[in-house]
Amino acid sequence: MARRKFRPNVITWHEAQSEIVIPSNDPVFNDNLILAEGDSWFTLAGIPTSNLLFSMRFTASTLIVNCAKPGDTIVNMSKMLKNSSFKSALSEEGLPWHLLLISGGGNDLIDEAENIILSKDERAGSDINNMESYCDLEIFNNVIENIQDSYRKIVNLRDSLNSPAIGKPILVHTYDYFVPRNAPSRFFPFSLFGPWLYPVFSKAEIPEGIWIGLSKFLVDKLAEGILELAEGSNKLHNFHVVDTRGTLVKAKLGSVGESNDWLNEIHPDGDGYKKIAKKIDAKILE
Repeated sequence: MARRKFRPNVITWHEAQSEIVIPSNDPVFNDNLILAEGDSWFTLAGIPTSNLLFSMRFTASTLIVNCAKPGDTIVNMSKMLKNSSFKSALSEEGLPWHLLLISGGGNDLIDEAENIILSKDERAGSDINNMESYCDLEIFNNVIENIQDSYRKIVNLRDSLNSPAIGKPILVHTYDYFVPRNAPSRFFPFSLFGPWLYPVFSKAEIPEGIWIGLSKFLVDKLAEGILELAEGSNKLHNFHVVDTRGTLVKAKLGSVGESNDWLNEIHPDGDGYKKIAKKIDAKILE
């Protein structure tokens, strides 16, 4: 395997438009041009600052133009008017992209968790060994279908007329196993975001003994929905999924800060992102 030694240069689309002059024969002086869109795994997830893009390594000089926004959902990303930068980067104004990196679906799940998880009264008689019995599966399936439809819309945008990325590979990831815990994301100087699953599980009076198992069920169902897009007869063209489940050491249940490979409840720390990045790097090098 080729040695990975190049750190990516990560900039915004606004910076790309204002700072880069594109010679006709040597676009932006980089061997790899990557367009990234996504959620907080591609942006800053708190203190200390870290994200997945910063942790990636390449075999040649690489520019990543990042359109990601913390808290963004894949459904929102697919509504192109909601992100003018991403739409512009995939128009005739865009660069000759070699690859699209997408991080999406996690916030869609988090945002709908309160509707997916049944209250104590709603789940009367639930089997403690059956995680499905704690969920409204109709709502959950609709969430997965909306995520899949949103990825299809992004593929259609990639292949639209005048797109500079027609037929280019799209690479996405699954997530890893969040542990519901009172560990919000801390931003300078005093801002807090989250926690996310912890209050949902607490409000629904989910027995703490199954918090890890139920969270795993949620992450697995999301991952399976994303993986379906790269498999079978209806798979999307040149759409690839890196299954990142089981990469990180789970946080300790009951912890309230950084724990093992996790900075907070839903974001890895710097070392955790490096572990995830190695899997994505390996896929790019195939």
